[in-house]
Amino acid sequence: MKLIVCSKEDLAGQNIKNVLLSNGDFDRKVVGEYEFHVSEKCAIVEVKERLIYCDNLDERLSKLIEFDEIVFASRHSSKDGRKIVTAHVSGNVGRADYGGLPYRLAKPAPITMKNFSIAVSKKIPDTEYEFTLEATHHGPSEIKKPCAFYEIGSTEEEWRDEDIAHIVADAILEALKGENNWKVAVGVGGTHYVPRQTEIELNTVFAFAHNFPKYTFQDLTPEFLKYAIDLSNAEIIIFDEKSANSKVKQLIKEVAEMVGIEAIRSKEAKKYIWDT
Repeated sequence: MKLIVCSKEDLAGQNIKNVLLSNGDFDRKVVGEYEFHVSEKCAIVEVKERLIYCDNLDERLSKLIEFDEIVFASRHSSKDGRKIVTAHVSGNVGRADYGGLPYRLAKPAPITMKNFSIAVSKKIPDTEYEFTLEATHHGPSEIKKPCAFYEIGSTEEEWRDEDIAHIVADAILEALKGENNWKVAVGVGGTHYVPRQTEIELNTVFAFAHNFPKYTFQDLTPEFLKYAIDLSNAEIIIFDEKSANSKVKQLIKEVAEMVGIEAIRSKEAKKYIWDT
């Protein structure tokens, strides 16, 4: 069972939760301080704290309910005010300024993220919103069950938008029962919104787990990249050849050889089109 987690402090998460509850058949179950809403395929729970500070939440909740993956329904904040839907894994490459621990990563849920990306991108063309993946950032980093963030942004206007909440909620439900025959990748390079990885996510057989953009290169070590690959059960490294310098390309090559997987340029990855 998948567990959808939202924060009482998060307007977008509350919006998504309310849509799910209004459209589904859920049984209410109170255990300790937590109120669960449980259906056949998923459950929903609220937490008091902000989601980025929910380290070890999976361990606490596993004592109360059985589940195998966490779906964090969340807001996305940015100064540019874009109308946007995003998906990403949490963790910190280097410092931990917004939750989690330094140099620690949450276990990713690349298959669900991939299915969500495809589902939501098909639902938003007639809206003002766009979809993008984001690079790995913020907490929680201490989550051992597969997890990812699914976000609505970027201002309070969008967080309260019931129409986009319906789209995101529907896409989450579709993702939980979607295709699973994808090839898991770790991405290296690009900007925070990893445009090349997003294009690859939507059009090829690859499903991204962790993504490390150019601004993390100073903290990216062979040991850390190997840690991310092992944690993701990744089968391939895909790097943005336009932003990866020679030092990073050499690092990628060494790690790929060390763990016995392939490393390819994003230009090459785009050739692996999936049959829609």
